[in-house]
Amino acid sequence: MRRVPEAKQRPQRGVVLIWLAFFMVFMLGFVALGIDTAKVMATRTQLQNAADAAALAGASALDLTTGKLMPDTSLARAQFNAAQNVAFTSGPTPIVLLAGDVTFPAQNEIQVIVRRNPAAGGSMITHVAQVLGITSLDLSASATAIAESSGTVCEGLVPMAPVEDPVIPFQTGCSHTYSLKVGAGGNTPGNFQLLDFPNCDEGPCANVGGGAAQIRCEVANGYSCCVDIGDMVPTQPGNKVGPFSQGLNDRWSRDTDQRVGICYEDYKGNGQRVVLVPKIQTFDVSGKKPVKITGFSAFFLQTKPTGGGSQTLIGQFLYTVVPGSGGGGHGTLFSIRLIK
Repeated sequence: MRRVPEAKQRPQRGVVLIWLAFFMVFMLGFVALGIDTAKVMATRTQLQNAADAAALAGASALDLTTGKLMPDTSLARAQFNAAQNVAFTSGPTPIVLLAGDVTFPAQNEIQVIVRRNPAAGGSMITHVAQVLGITSLDLSASATAIAESSGTVCEGLVPMAPVEDPVIPFQTGCSHTYSLKVGAGGNTPGNFQLLDFPNCDEGPCANVGGGAAQIRCEVANGYSCCVDIGDMVPTQPGNKVGPFSQGLNDRWSRDTDQRVGICYEDYKGNGQRVVLVPKIQTFDVSGKKPVKITGFSAFFLQTKPTGGGSQTLIGQFLYTVVPGSGGGGHGTLFSIRLIK
């Protein structure tokens, strides 16, 4: 029986090598895309975090006589905080914030652009994508922060309330001082500009139980829960001479500048003598009656009463930045937040 000859097969080895080469190039492109895309995403996140931190730091540089941002100080704070962050070049590298990348769209706004490029500490270096001729990428992130009058304050309020004249608002400067707590014989019989904040379960005065203990602790340390404009807060009847004086002495003794009678412009302390207070329209109530919070302000304690309950506590009017929320405020306590 005759065998049928098998069909002659053509060699396939060269074709397989060609397909394998194409497949390797194809897979190499996917690997490059995966590795370098992940690095790009991580770098963008690092840049955004740095931009946010720098913008918020820059927005904290308020002029305490005008309530506007001080551009030179804002720039310095933004650059310092940006430099505390890193973003990838070949590896994590400190960020350099260029002066030209910090602008001020408004008197109370700061915009920051943080970059990875040769002028700002280096571009982001690729890895596998270099075989495709892409050796580096320039990336950036931006953030805008605003300082605006606070409608809510959530930390540090002292339970006394200066009354602002509806015609002549509080004025800054050493020559303008105001009574923060009146002494005996004031114009509000039975009330001495003290407030009775609701019980708070946060901070150093958490659940102190009200009364004298609450006054003493909140004068020394501040109230740790939130207060909003429009809130109705009861007055604290009585002079509360003992607990108020004890709390004030505690606050004053913690300050590194205890000189009496100085102006804020000469003050070198650690901030303990700057008190944050709600303001109201009138204290013309008797007994424990609610008053409406109309705004928040900051005052510098120039003097400390030493004559018992007969003296009035005097403060110099200031601007400052506090924890809270922005928008809708009427006063000089500013909160800072990101808007872009």
